[in-house]
Amino acid sequence: MFGRRRHGPASGDLEKRVAALEEAVQENRALNVRLAELTDVVTELLLPVAARDEEKLEELLEKYRGDFS
Repeated sequence: MFGRRRHGPASGDLEKRVAALEEAVQENRALNVRLAELTDVVTELLLPVAARDEEKLEELLEKYRGDFS
């Protein structure tokens, strides 16, 4: 019962499901990174002009624009 591995249709299905879940996790991680980058841009844009780091803002905007070109 315990410790025995079954080989057959069920294990192949499990491997496919695990592969699909791993792919979904990677996609989710990429989306989280993208969201963090966009949050950085919005944060810089919302700062008062005197407190803004214009160079950092320009760098963030260029990176953001480059991703959609």
